Amino acid sequence: MTAAPDASWCQSPLLLLAVLPIGGIAGWLLARGVSWLLGGSPSGPAAARASPRVRARFAAPALMAAAAAAVWWWEIRMLGQLPSELATVDCQTLWLRLAAHLILGSLLIAASWIDLRERIIPDAITVPGVLGGLAWNAFLPATLLPVGREVARSFATPLIESDVLGAFGPLAATPLPAWLTGPAGLAAMAGGFAAWWWFGLPPGQPPDAPADLAGASPRWLAAMVAVAGGLGLTAAWSVGGHHWAGLVTALIGLLVSAGIIWATRAGASRALGREAMGFGDVTLMAMAGAWLGWQACLLACLLAVFIGLFHGVSQLLRHSESELPFGPSLCLGLGLVILAWRSIWTAAEPQFERPLEMALVVGLVIGMTALTLWGWARLKGGQLR
Repeated sequence: MTAAPDASWCQSPLLLLAVLPIGGIAGWLLARGVSWLLGGSPSGPAAARASPRVRARFAAPALMAAAAAAVWWWEIRMLGQLPSELATVDCQTLWLRLAAHLILGSLLIAASWIDLRERIIPDAITVPGVLGGLAWNAFLPATLLPVGREVARSFATPLIESDVLGAFGPLAATPLPAWLTGPAGLAAMAGGFAAWWWFGLPPGQPPDAPADLAGASPRWLAAMVAVAGGLGLTAAWSVGGHHWAGLVTALIGLLVSAGIIWATRAGASRALGREAMGFGDVTLMAMAGAWLGWQACLLACLLAVFIGLFHGVSQLLRHSESELPFGPSLCLGLGLVILAWRSIWTAAEPQFERPLEMALVVGLVIGMTALTLWGWARLKGGQLR
């Protein structure tokens, strides 16, 4: 049974009058940010006619306004993400979750935009995105992806209540292991953050990066990120409760999501005998994991493999193009998981109750990806370069 729309104020169609300008402003900021990362562009009517980048700056606000309205309609008006048996409306949580998804969506669009043009995903997108996701889920853990949880009752069927998906299951129904709430847990999470800081905040871009996107990351910025991360971790651990659980969910999501793509990258590179994808794809999924948790990102990675395979074959047949960025496929997979969360989680939840089988599936997908690329390279006689 699908949850019927409630007459609550946050579901009023009149709120489209607020959602549309918010989306338009977000689109304008998105276009300006991408233009800045790409080195700027001329302005004026003549330049607008001549430059696709400038034309995109005019189209982006309208497209983002329409996208924001569509996502509002689905997530709030139709309660499209909530489990079908839960019809309760918490306006504040719904709007904050919508805001989180729009922020993440904007970052994913920016990453795809640049990856398609320049074959690189800048740290200027992924580093703030990771920090934003960690902070958001520490302060607002109730905006994680919604799930239902069973509450046992004497002499009655279990009651289904609303919850969100944490690192180990429904956040309220699945407490963190005892060791994660103590000093050992703080040390472990600090180690995870330090690992991301060490590998995800490199001193500079690859030497073959476009000139507009190259340049070393300032040492003072890396130091500020390290200090801010340490203080944030300590503060969330001191407060404890759902705030610490939300931050643990984000950090585990970061590490697992990045690890899956790192393993895929390593296997594919070995199969091809050269680098198969950039490290930007790893940092991209680290960002997504910090916002959504590892379960959603694992599902998105599985989808992205098939999306990328379909895209690659179609481009090869149509344009004889054999080298394509993987970032847009990851972003599209993430978008599909977010929007179709209710249906996807209903189908996938039983599989996550069998972690060994899930790990086997992930390993098989990574292995088959490498094997497919190896066979494809041999079939094309080494033309994939």
